[in-house]
Amino acid sequence: MKITFLAASVLIAVGLSHSAFAADDASALVGAWKLVSFKIRLVDTNEMKDALGPKPHGRLILTKNGYITNFRVSDGRKPPKTDADRAELLKTMAGWTGRYRVDANKIIINIDASWTEILTGTETVRTYTLEGNKLTLSNTISSSLFFPGRAAVGDEIFEREE
Repeated sequence: MKITFLAASVLIAVGLSHSAFAADDASALVGAWKLVSFKIRLVDTNEMKDALGPKPHGRLILTKNGYITNFRVSDGRKPPKTDADRAELLKTMAGWTGRYRVDANKIIINIDASWTEILTGTETVRTYTLEGNKLTLSNTISSSLFFPGRAAVGDEIFEREE
């Protein structure tokens, strides 16, 4: 009887610690993150490119109740003067918002609005690594929005903002 109780207690403790770890890991993502780097590796050539130039600006915001916003722009953008200028600005930005959930090392995002309607209404998955105040989101796509028609792996690196 004692052994059964002890074994059950150990199993419950292990289960709780695993659940707590998963919950703690997800809660560690909550907050505001400043974009540091946005690199894309083109699969066909293995070439690394800056998706939005060498000094992109942006924020990733994750709330505790499951909302996410990711907005990024190139450095050096100028206010538009013409419709052509406004259209050109779309090439130097990326942004979307929606709901997210965490499963192991993945963030599953249901995008409800985006700068390009291609993403609106879709579900996307990013793997993530969290090392101290550095968060890296990675995804593999069959056709890059920045380099159309080319398969790519994207890595966004963020630093936690206080």
